[in-house]
Amino acid sequence: MKAATKPGISILSIVLLFGLSVASAFAQDNVFEESVTINGSFALDVDTGSGAIKVRSGSRDEVIVTGKIHVNRRFFGVKRGDADEIIQAIKDNPPIEVSDGQLRVGRISDRSVRKKVSISYDIVVPAGTAVVAETGSGSITVTNISAPVEVHTGSGSVKLESIAGAVKARTGSGSITADGVGGAFNGRTGSGSISLVQTAPGDVVVSTGSGSSELKGVVGSVKASAGSGRITVDGRQEGDWTLDTGSGGVRVYLPDNASFDLDAESSSGGIDIDHPLTVQGRISKKHITGQVRDGGPLLKIDTGSGGIRIR
Repeated sequence: MKAATKPGISILSIVLLFGLSVASAFAQDNVFEESVTINGSFALDVDTGSGAIKVRSGSRDEVIVTGKIHVNRRFFGVKRGDADEIIQAIKDNPPIEVSDGQLRVGRISDRSVRKKVSISYDIVVPAGTAVVAETGSGSITVTNISAPVEVHTGSGSVKLESIAGAVKARTGSGSITADGVGGAFNGRTGSGSISLVQTAPGDVVVSTGSGSSELKGVVGSVKASAGSGRITVDGRQEGDWTLDTGSGGVRVYLPDNASFDLDAESSSGGIDIDHPLTVQGRISKKHITGQVRDGGPLLKIDTGSGGIRIR
């Protein structure tokens, strides 16, 4: 029995290895790579109907665009030969345009082709490149960019890291993670959480339909809202903070010597504050207005259901 088993295992291993090799070769056939030499400052605008987008910093004067093409044969009834032709046509003429200080990636003029194809992009740009990236469905990742960044995905997560510029991030469904944003931040998700670590001053605006928001290192004004979800803010007020959630607790962390005006209300949940507060008007467990120390920017908190803590 042992002697009969060994050859069978060997044949199976060869078949598996052959299959993996063919799959690897086919995957490479779906990929194109183009490099573009850049002189001076420019902006990147990448748009794909469906597919992931990754943008990261590299050489000062070169952009490298790698695209992975996928043709949805089953849904659109595209035959294998037709799919190969579509892939080859895109590889022969990648959707990359350079004009007037802007590099545009992903524009496919033929609507019939655009509906059948999804392209995921991995793009390396100079660090000082302003970035605009949009996908109908897919994740977006941008790292190590020292210029403004604006991203939008209909469905998918957003991850931003080490961005030394203002940021706008939108997703219809998915989380937003921004670590090391040196400037203003504006984030919105229909369903998913938002996490921000800010490393330089800038106003912050975040909104979640359903999901929590955690904001750290904030120096500026804040507007944070959630249909349902917890809100946590840690930083220094350089403007008014307005925090509003339909259902969820609110946590605020401020310096020990913080000075501000307070208006906090919780329809269902307690209000707890560690700072010395001079209360104005009638004292209520559900609604407190007053002045902390000498007063200052307004800290306005409203939650339909959940406790409020100010540390």
